Amino acid sequence: MAIHSLPWSVPANINAFYTSRTDGFGSPPYDSFNLAHHVSDSEDTVLKNREKLQSLVPKARHWQWLEQVHGTEVLLIDDANALSQQELTADGLVCRVPGVVCCILTADCLPVFFADRWGREVAIAHAGWRGLAGGILEATISKMDAEVEDVVAYLGPAIGPCHFEVGAEVLKEFLSEPAEPENQLEVMACFSKVRGSEPPEQKYLADLYALASQRLKRLGVTQISGGDSCTVCQQETFFSYRRDGETGRMLSAISFE
Repeated sequence: MAIHSLPWSVPANINAFYTSRTDGFGSPPYDSFNLAHHVSDSEDTVLKNREKLQSLVPKARHWQWLEQVHGTEVLLIDDANALSQQELTADGLVCRVPGVVCCILTADCLPVFFADRWGREVAIAHAGWRGLAGGILEATISKMDAEVEDVVAYLGPAIGPCHFEVGAEVLKEFLSEPAEPENQLEVMACFSKVRGSEPPEQKYLADLYALASQRLKRLGVTQISGGDSCTVCQQETFFSYRRDGETGRMLSAISFE
């Protein structure tokens, strides 16, 4: 199955899903449902896959794609004039216009879905470790009109803590912002030392899901689900840049009617 709906508790007018690497067009290493133009896959193949995708979501009136830069820029779509036929440069979208599919592409980074519990607003963020440490989730929540207690979040498929090996500089980045001592301890608990590595080349296994959940909870988001996949482990289902290097990208998308 190419499209997977999210198992979360939101109003019925919200449509949120992610794609797998199956049931599309394409040859290795992009087999078979790559949706990204910026990798070296055939442009014709990507277009065929996007056409198939759009046929699976017939009610969509506009697909808003992003050129993601691992930053913290979040764009707001609050009227039809904000829509673009081109890719917009940002790592997050907040949308208050029905029928607009907000899209991000990943192959290990964390897609985070947001909706307000009344079904009037949706958002999505591309949270690699740089964006996550830089505040992409905070920037997304701040752009939303909903009260934070009414925001529901879902953590989509990303590299799991079993495979996300990082250097000490990543831990340092997450610890660099001023925070209460208990928050610093929570952050450190998301990093497990890799056996056999020693300072100054100490390596850690980082838990993106736990880091994202911590930040969302500090913001006041309490309805958080997902976060139980690993794009590296689940080779038959997901593309993974960390595992394969040259590979395709999955889509995570959200809209409302």
